[in-house]
Amino acid sequence: MGLWWRPGKVVLRESRDQSGYRYLAAEFQDNGDLVFVGQDLGAGVNEAFGCLEYEWLWTIKAADVPKLRVALQSRRPVLAALKRRFSGEEAMRLYAFLSASGVPFETYSRIGD
Repeated sequence: MGLWWRPGKVVLRESRDQSGYRYLAAEFQDNGDLVFVGQDLGAGVNEAFGCLEYEWLWTIKAADVPKLRVALQSRRPVLAALKRRFSGEEAMRLYAFLSASGVPFETYSRIGD
């Protein structure tokens, strides 16, 4: 898969406050797909959706991960480049970046308790 691919996982965001809990991580699967896993819990979700839990997955197929690397404009391994650019509060910009970059990805989400 090339030197840009490294197995592993990075947590881009994990925070708790009065609005609830927010989590986003990126992980390479054994088949080379890159999966982003997110979960929001609490009052913030309740305000937006009328329930307490929202979870989602975004999957970039292995064949498209090199396109992500190009879009990130980094020589770092993909997970390191993602962590550097989209950690903490910057995690909220990731979906827009993926959408604007032209990197194909699949989405799944679930809203509800």
